[in-house]
Amino acid sequence: MSRSRAHTDEGLVPEIGLRLERGRVRQPRFAILRCAKLKKPANIAASLQHTFRERETPNADLKRRHDNTILLGPDTSEAVLDAWRDRAPEKIRANAVHGLEYFIGASPEAMHAMSRAEQDAYFRDALDWLKERHGADNILSAVVHRDESTPHMTVMTIPLDEHGKLNARALVGNRHKLSAMQTDFAKEVGLEHGLERGLERSQATHERVQRVYAHIMAPEAAVALPERQKGHFLGLGGESDEDWHHRASEAATDALRGARLALDRQKDRHEALLGILEAQLAHERIKRQEVLSGDLKENLGDLRQENRELREQVSELEDERDEWRDKARQRERHHLLTIERALDFAKAHGIEPDNMAEYLKHGRDLHEKAHELDREKDLDLDLD
Repeated sequence: MSRSRAHTDEGLVPEIGLRLERGRVRQPRFAILRCAKLKKPANIAASLQHTFRERETPNADLKRRHDNTILLGPDTSEAVLDAWRDRAPEKIRANAVHGLEYFIGASPEAMHAMSRAEQDAYFRDALDWLKERHGADNILSAVVHRDESTPHMTVMTIPLDEHGKLNARALVGNRHKLSAMQTDFAKEVGLEHGLERGLERSQATHERVQRVYAHIMAPEAAVALPERQKGHFLGLGGESDEDWHHRASEAATDALRGARLALDRQKDRHEALLGILEAQLAHERIKRQEVLSGDLKENLGDLRQENRELREQVSELEDERDEWRDKARQRERHHLLTIERALDFAKAHGIEPDNMAEYLKHGRDLHEKAHELDREKDLDLDLD
């Protein structure tokens, strides 16, 4: 007989088979407690960013994010990390576990059958159970997520023992100690809310979640159906038609779910972009109306008049510049002609070019000195 499976946000939890109650099938109602060891601060940071939705979370619905609730601790991953640093010891072993993250949930049928108040009561009792087990000061954050398919709570703790050292082994230890902890949780918390313990030593698998994520990243990828288990000699022990059809149906369902989530994400992005473009268009329309208003029209007319005056001034300056350029070219041509004639004169009268150049230089200096004397005389006359 095949087992039933409870679907959670992080994978499949194998559980006991369906039970008969008064001649009918009763859906299982299981309390779920999982614990993950985080061995580095970077692992804690990544987990907290997922908890506070500071990184992309494909399996979460953006439209329902406001339903998430912080039961304990700050509202950002960095603030929770600061709380961890405040409590962490100065000396930490290289192989020490830095954080323990707990997942508190229930089988989807049981969780969806609860009211919002009943869910909150279950999560608060679970948080009190963790406080008693770890110490209230070592519970750094507790967040209830309702933006995924099944509500659940994520709790971040720092595993300090009674000596103030990081000691996850003393708290969760090996597999047997973790199993005993799950049993105690179901007894102390789950039973109060009509939940029981799942099958002991069952291990959750992330195969279905991985399939969903794969089709989120590549929604057009072909669906890979699982191979049928043929069994041993003469096919004995092979997979039945019913079991194989069930696994193939799960694979197709996961692929469709991933593709749908990918389309939903694309739709959300398009709607967000459309909203931005509509806001920009409305802003441009308002600005256009302001430009066409009376006051701005007058200012625009003044600016145009000022622009015309500046253009006229620029035109006059350009004319003056061209005039000075013409005079400079004339002086340059006259200077070159003078040098050319002087060299011809020197050649005709047997004078060395260097002597002629020296003569021209002294003659120019005398010419300039004569001009200076004339200016001084004019200045004296002005003073008189």
